[in-house]
Amino acid sequence: MTGTFGREPEMATIRRVLDETAAGAGGCLLIDGPAGIGKSHLLRAAVELAGSSGIAVAFREAFRLDLAAPLVTLAGAVRGCRPAAGEFDWLSSDQGLENQYQTLERLRASLEHAATRQPLLIVIDDAHWMDELSALAVRELVPALASSPVRWLFASSPVAQDTPGRQTLAWLSRDGNEPIHLGALDDAATTRLSTDVVGAEVDNTVLALTAGCGGNPLRIGKLLTTLRATRQLVISGGVATVVGEELPSSFIDTVQDLLGSLSVEAQWLLRATSVFDRPFGIGSAARLTGRAPAELFPLVEEAGTDFLTEEPDGLVFAHQLVRQAIYHTLRKTVRDQLHREAAALAREDGRPALEVAQHLLRTDRSGSAEAVTLLRTAAREVAGAAPATAATLMMHALEALGPHGPGRPALIAEAVGLLASAARLHEARELGEEALRAGLDDETEAVLLLGLAEAFKHGGQNQTAVDYADRGLAPPTVSEATRARLYAIRAHALCYVDQLEAADDSGARSDELGRRSGEYGASVFGLTARSLVAHAEGRLDDAYAHASTATELADRVGGAAVHRHPRIWLGNAQACLNLFEESERTFARGRRESEQLGTAWAQPLWHYYYSSLLAARGQLDDAAAEADAGVETAEQLTAYQLAVPLLGTLIRLAVARGELAQAQGHQARMRRWMSTGITAAPEDVVWAEGLLLHATGESGAALAVLTGLYDNLPDRPALVGTDPGAAATLVRIARPLDAGRAAVVVEATRRLAERNPGSAGSAGAAAHAEGLLNGDPVLLRQAVDLFRATRRPLVLAAALEDAAVAGRGTEPEATVRSRYAEALAIVTRCGARSDQRRLEQRLGAAAPAGAAAPPCLPLLSPAERRVALAVAAGRTNIQVAADLFLSRHTVDSHLRKIFDKLKVNRRVELATLVARECPGNHLST
Repeated sequence: MTGTFGREPEMATIRRVLDETAAGAGGCLLIDGPAGIGKSHLLRAAVELAGSSGIAVAFREAFRLDLAAPLVTLAGAVRGCRPAAGEFDWLSSDQGLENQYQTLERLRASLEHAATRQPLLIVIDDAHWMDELSALAVRELVPALASSPVRWLFASSPVAQDTPGRQTLAWLSRDGNEPIHLGALDDAATTRLSTDVVGAEVDNTVLALTAGCGGNPLRIGKLLTTLRATRQLVISGGVATVVGEELPSSFIDTVQDLLGSLSVEAQWLLRATSVFDRPFGIGSAARLTGRAPAELFPLVEEAGTDFLTEEPDGLVFAHQLVRQAIYHTLRKTVRDQLHREAAALAREDGRPALEVAQHLLRTDRSGSAEAVTLLRTAAREVAGAAPATAATLMMHALEALGPHGPGRPALIAEAVGLLASAARLHEARELGEEALRAGLDDETEAVLLLGLAEAFKHGGQNQTAVDYADRGLAPPTVSEATRARLYAIRAHALCYVDQLEAADDSGARSDELGRRSGEYGASVFGLTARSLVAHAEGRLDDAYAHASTATELADRVGGAAVHRHPRIWLGNAQACLNLFEESERTFARGRRESEQLGTAWAQPLWHYYYSSLLAARGQLDDAAAEADAGVETAEQLTAYQLAVPLLGTLIRLAVARGELAQAQGHQARMRRWMSTGITAAPEDVVWAEGLLLHATGESGAALAVLTGLYDNLPDRPALVGTDPGAAATLVRIARPLDAGRAAVVVEATRRLAERNPGSAGSAGAAAHAEGLLNGDPVLLRQAVDLFRATRRPLVLAAALEDAAVAGRGTEPEATVRSRYAEALAIVTRCGARSDQRRLEQRLGAAAPAGAAAPPCLPLLSPAERRVALAVAAGRTNIQVAADLFLSRHTVDSHLRKIFDKLKVNRRVELATLVARECPGNHLST
């Protein structure tokens, strides 16, 4: 067993989590600390312990060059799983990653399936260097597999570069995975380590020297090994002592002294191969040193584990600090020549362009021009799967090119687009403005401004996006195709800064120019903006017509137009017209297309709009799980601008479910993202905050927050178009404090109904709002009848309750109570616990007569109970999603809540609980 001197607390934690994993629990453990502090040693001990506990192990060390190869870190780990797992055979080294969504879904399914046979430990050393797609996969898979026996163990060191791996580790830490910080060894541990290294007790001369290593295990080990190799440490009578005067004074001196104990040939092998910042084969080392491969075998044996270790991908230095110490022994001329030869070898072997470029950049300036070309090539190779990495590579290319290099403006224009895709808005703006100051032709400048507009639109900074689009549209010589794209992004941004007329005009222009120039993606995107405008203005049929036209066009022309996913807006328009089955089919097809195309940006939007559909149907638990999954997905994708409206949805749903503390937590999270400059529609943010204030008894504060929404409602009745029940709630908030604003709601809702004569929801909203304001029982009964036709149970329940209140004293008591009872049955079935408690008080009973006995697992909602029963039956999350027609993320969200409510951590615990409490359930047998 690998020794772990001084790391007893850390090993106790590792033992505990591995015991939990062996028993069926998942999770994540982070270890960090400076280089050489013993992280890798601790990982090796964890791997040995896992193996002896019957846990399969997938291990890989990440390297800096992993950044050039999407998914190489994680794929390399699981492909090397021990014992071998056939589930990962498809992850061949040449596996295409054109559709990263499907790749990650397949990887998740493989991990889930493998974990049903044997618990699994996935270990990534130097995880800060993991590639971007692996980092994205980790963000997705760690929470998704938390209920499966899959344990993740990551070790990292501080690095100056803000890598995707470092960002993911920080995200995991914020998500509740507190890292283990490894510090220096204490004196007792240093003594034990020293004794182990030299194989004998050590005296004060040894301890005095090791004290200068600052408790760093790597430095202590190398120092003692060097002293033995140079015969400056002798053992007499079972005790080691230091002799001699010229002792190494630093780690580099230590490594150099140890290097000097080898033959000249072995020294040259190590010094030459120190230019490889990755595992290397004997063949590469032979070509670099000018020797035959067979001649190197004895030299590798001579170097031993002090310098080299063997991994599945080849030989690698025992530690990066050791490699760097040897690398710095090379004179510059020798180093330059070795890098030139290594670049040639990498090119011959078909290594990634980034590797060739990095070797060239470490030579003299003559290699810089070629390096720029290679870096640009490397950026293009990985842009689809790893936009942040591509942006970093392009920034390196610009750095190598210099401030006055040829073609810099064109390179900047390309870099801005990549920075925009990676949501690095500040850098994109600075770089873009630099290029604009340098002077570009009108078309190139417009394309650059389009990239900036898209970046800031997708970053939620809509007014800035409008400003950039306007600048791009200013020159009359810009091509129609580019103008179409600028108008489309401008239209969408204007929707969110409440300039609806201008947004509609921009959408119409983008449609016209797009069709004329063949830029059909712009036409589709412009039409969806027009659908958004029509919805905001309460023109529900127009919203449906524009979205239908966009969808038909995308289906007909294909290509880039399909990637705009117009079914997002078509499904929403159908839901607003109460076409729930059509909306369901539209969302299902759109999601399938999105998965097939790998357009990850659309995933949070599918969650947002589908959650709205579920809420309209009264499926509050499923709606909350869908929205929660959307937030999780948005944050995993760093699409924080899409997290804001989803968090607003969660606030509203939590209020309806009587979970005010949760609602306040969602509000704090939403405000945190909005403090970065993200803007969102008032129906998503302001309405949610007003509802929360009203629910906590602060109606005056709610009215103040909602003032703008009240005043704009005549021109922007989107809220009522989406949720007809909102009209009565707005009246309810304003009526005691500001009758004028309550009257504005009534008038705005009446106009909405007139504008949509075929909409029972709009007509019901108008009757409900006016009936509530004036206490008119006839209008309230009319609202009840209209809402029955919409199949929106919660708005029907609200109208029933208000009709019951208005009928007291004028209608038979039995009629009033029947309305109360029907409303109570509805809200109870939907899980609207806030309304349920109020109606129970009004009825004077805890439940309506004849209510069913509490089901098994009473702490769970009906939606959660269905998931719990399926999981207890041995189904994986992916299988449960298929069985229950839910998204995988929604099942993940349900399961997290199930575990939290039932206080279990493992699927087997859930199965045991279900078997005990639900003996009649066929799924649990």
